[in-house]
Amino acid sequence: MKNNFYYISVISVMRCWTILLMAIVSFSCSDFNPMDSYSRIPPDRNTDIDDGDEGDGAGGLFEKGYGTVNKPYLIMDVMQIQNMSEVLVKGKMIYFQLGADIDMKSVSNWDPLNPDGDLYIHFDGNNHIVKNFTCTDKSYASFFGILAGVCKNVGFYNAHIESAVNSGAGVIGGYIGVKAPNAVEKTGQVENCYVSGSVKGKYAGGIASRMGRPYGGQICYIKNCYSTAEVISTGDECGGIVGSMYENSEVSYCYSTGVLIGANSVGGIAALPSEGAKITACVAWNWKITGPAARSGRISGMLSQGESGHQAAPVASECYAWEDMICSGFTPEDNAGSISTGQYNGVGENTQNLQNSIANWGTPWYNVGNIDMGFPILEWQFDREDYANYGGHDNEPEGDFANGDGTQNNPYVIANATHIQNMSKALIEKQTIYFVLSADIDMQGISWQPLNDANGYHKWINFDGRNHVIKNLTCESGTYRSFFGVLCGECRNVGFVDANVFSPDTGIGIIAGYVGLAAGAENYTGKVTNCYTSGVLKGSGAAGGIGGVLGGSGYIKNCYSSATVIDQITNNTGKAGGIIGRVNGNANGSSIENCYTSGDISAIGGGNVGGIIGKVDNGKLVVKNCIAWNSTLTSTDKTKVGRIVGGTANTTYENCYAHEGIILKAGETTFTVSDETSPSGSSFQGVAKSANELKGTVINWDSSLWKEGSNGYPVFKWSK
Repeated sequence: MKNNFYYISVISVMRCWTILLMAIVSFSCSDFNPMDSYSRIPPDRNTDIDDGDEGDGAGGLFEKGYGTVNKPYLIMDVMQIQNMSEVLVKGKMIYFQLGADIDMKSVSNWDPLNPDGDLYIHFDGNNHIVKNFTCTDKSYASFFGILAGVCKNVGFYNAHIESAVNSGAGVIGGYIGVKAPNAVEKTGQVENCYVSGSVKGKYAGGIASRMGRPYGGQICYIKNCYSTAEVISTGDECGGIVGSMYENSEVSYCYSTGVLIGANSVGGIAALPSEGAKITACVAWNWKITGPAARSGRISGMLSQGESGHQAAPVASECYAWEDMICSGFTPEDNAGSISTGQYNGVGENTQNLQNSIANWGTPWYNVGNIDMGFPILEWQFDREDYANYGGHDNEPEGDFANGDGTQNNPYVIANATHIQNMSKALIEKQTIYFVLSADIDMQGISWQPLNDANGYHKWINFDGRNHVIKNLTCESGTYRSFFGVLCGECRNVGFVDANVFSPDTGIGIIAGYVGLAAGAENYTGKVTNCYTSGVLKGSGAAGGIGGVLGGSGYIKNCYSSATVIDQITNNTGKAGGIIGRVNGNANGSSIENCYTSGDISAIGGGNVGGIIGKVDNGKLVVKNCIAWNSTLTSTDKTKVGRIVGGTANTTYENCYAHEGIILKAGETTFTVSDETSPSGSSFQGVAKSANELKGTVINWDSSLWKEGSNGYPVFKWSK
């Protein structure tokens, strides 16, 4: 018995060790990694059975869930939304749901979730908002990249999207529907969503840049959505909701309000529907659309059959547009019926009719059409009660300006710093755009880019300050650093106070780097009247308190500057003037009249310095009724310093004076000059007079414009 017991015991122990050894080997060969996303996705969780298990959220990457239809991954914060990419699996639909609003301002640059289209995502915002989302310099720049799946019940507030050079951009998708699953999963569908912010790409749309052609013959759609995003296309199509629509795509019950700018084809809802795509029951409420005449429309820019092999007639119908929409580059005509080719403008309606139309779309739209700053919202937004803060309509309906359409009879009205920054978007090459100020503008904190500073300088501007001032202009970028860059047009009735302009290059001024171009062709002439400037200006080669260079046959009249002007160039070729640094005119002639300066002017590396003009290089010039009231004029060579002009040629002078106490310096050495009514050498000095004499002279130029200021210098009666 004892031997039998011993034998059985040994056999039992051996079996136990064998089982333990097999378990160890099995575990070691499984290559389990607790940080591996695939290890955290149970393979058999695609079930509708509710067993009470909430799911581990992929090992803690999410609040809970298994990524399945009934147990989606729950996202509660910005770290968890970034974890979405960790659990995506090729060829399998993964489900996500928001459990809170997500502020993405800490994410400097989002990588789209599905750049290649082989990842399938079902995203339910659950009536929450994703705020401050940024995606730049990416292909298919957007939240999803290519949306092969579903996005619903979410708002993207204050998004900033800009694609890589030759790609598309949209807030939600760069493309909706391509490479989608060909089985039972729904694909490329966006519903009950809204977006706000800005979108820019070669082809671009507020929600998506392109959509259509899903595999399996399914329908990809955008419905019950709106966009307030500004959309800019740099090369191809530009749409308020989507850029291009292809086979098996639909947009319905949507509206857009953003400013749209495109060079190829532009539409308030979709730019280029084709291949049987459908647009129905939509509203283009855009404040302004800019696009080419033949390929732009309030609803759609150009409907067509599409590419060979996919050709079918698209349909656009039952759509409306805001009757006061500014259409730049094209003239819309109402389309009451269904359209399958060409431009589609819908039917123009007033604001109240548009509000009522959308409110009557029914669920999921809230039934009061003017609830958020005059615009409709979705029911889930109303239930949140914070739509006034996050509805995206905070810049509507005035759009980029307080009023106007940029024409001579109805100029754009600038009432704040945001409006003045929007000027660049409103400019159109070889077309004069008119602006007026309705208030003083403080530009503190704005790094200004000159308005007309590249590509042939073809942007023509007419700017009337209406006796207001622009404070704290700072410009430290661009070629001809200043407010305008190259002023091809007119600036009048405005003061620039406490400006700060710096440049290592030539052609720098507070108002303009160039006042007109040298050739002086029609529309390229610069005119400045009834303006004044103060602040500090540092340039290299041609710097002036009003402008760096006066070109062509332009003029400056009734202006004054107290700005400190410093030309920093080091090769004895500086050109610094209180009004203009350099004159580069033509045979038709230019002029400076009824102007004075009182700031310190210097060329610290040598060169020409003048109280009014640094140097006259080319063209005919008339200088009449001008006064140098500066404290000091400084260069390294006294022969290049003139109280009126540092270097003169081919110029006619009349009634030009200088303050008798002006200090002239060559380096650290002061020197004196004699009065002259016409140049006796390479510079021009004018006639010295007392402060009282100069004050009376200026006021007598035009007593309805000038008065004595509190500091003893003459000022405009409206100056501040």
